Amino acid sequence: MKIKNLTLALFGFIFICCSLSIKAQAPYGNSGDHTAVPLGSSSCPFGYYEYLPTDFNSTSGNTYAVVISYHGYSQRGNGTSELGNVISTGPARLVQQGSNFEAIVISPQNATANYFENDFLNLYNYLVANYPVDLNRVYVTGLSSGGGSTWHALKGHSDKIAGAIPVCGYNSLANPSSFLQDTPIWAFHSFDDNTIDVSRTINHMDRIANNGNSVMDNYPYQNISDAASEDYSMQFDTSTQDWSTASGTNGPSEKLAFTLYKDGGHNSWTRTYNNSEVWNWLFAQSLNDQSLSLNKDVIDYKLYPNPASDTFTIISTHENEKTLEIYDLFGTKIYVEKFSREIIINTTSYASGIYFAKVTDDNNSQKVTKLIIN
Repeated sequence: MKIKNLTLALFGFIFICCSLSIKAQAPYGNSGDHTAVPLGSSSCPFGYYEYLPTDFNSTSGNTYAVVISYHGYSQRGNGTSELGNVISTGPARLVQQGSNFEAIVISPQNATANYFENDFLNLYNYLVANYPVDLNRVYVTGLSSGGGSTWHALKGHSDKIAGAIPVCGYNSLANPSSFLQDTPIWAFHSFDDNTIDVSRTINHMDRIANNGNSVMDNYPYQNISDAASEDYSMQFDTSTQDWSTASGTNGPSEKLAFTLYKDGGHNSWTRTYNNSEVWNWLFAQSLNDQSLSLNKDVIDYKLYPNPASDTFTIISTHENEKTLEIYDLFGTKIYVEKFSREIIINTTSYASGIYFAKVTDDNNSQKVTKLIIN
């Protein structure tokens, strides 16, 4: 009798475990959670950390932006007992320290720290099948080896990527790779990186631009070959096919940009990921900006400064009555006011982030401008 009862108890235990295993499926955490999903506990080809934004609701019918974040060589591991390595740096570390993102953040792990084109596609397909993904807002970033993995993803599947931030990445692009001019890319590297030489990112920029010149032609070297006295950012205008150079790390207005830190060695990721302008720029990118007719220049007006801090101004060349509407990133109208030639908006009560300013005139012509508030 005891043996029979023990057998029944064991069978019941196995049944419960199997039932729990069957019920466990993505998403694994709740809104705001950062959850470890070990290799083998899901159909994902990698173990990974899952972050869900604070407004996440799997039953709402809403879709969410996704950031795929590739780790560096020091964070590699078996996807199970070593999965915690991925939260030691990069976006996963920021989440672990309490930062909130407006996107699902997926931080996979493998043993080599190299993710190739098929690796991206397999993970992408898994996420699309198991999460409410906004297919127009899938982003990729990575540091060091993960920066190289970001370039791999871009090489093979740029049509699925709304924006990318490769940081001090190894790897090589084909020469030329001008097809990547259609994908928003903001790359980062330090001048004095002795682990992965800055020439790697410079070559990537030149092969994408493919205009016969170098991204470094206008860089203000000191003493012929030394780093400039401050950080510089270069942008490539796909219309004129020219590079421009400016000091600082402000969010670029062009699709292809390269920020070169004057120093910092191999660790160019900490200051990159801690820069809110980087995330504002990334989350403003989309494969489809048609819902608000973005950049459709029907009404002639200027909005400045952009990014804005305390106020911004809209000035028009025509006196006819117009309506200004401001929308947040989720399409919620948060402000409306009529004006004729000029209007000044106080933004001190607005949270930092991406907004859209829509101006409509009395003929129902419209223009929408992407607005960044710091």
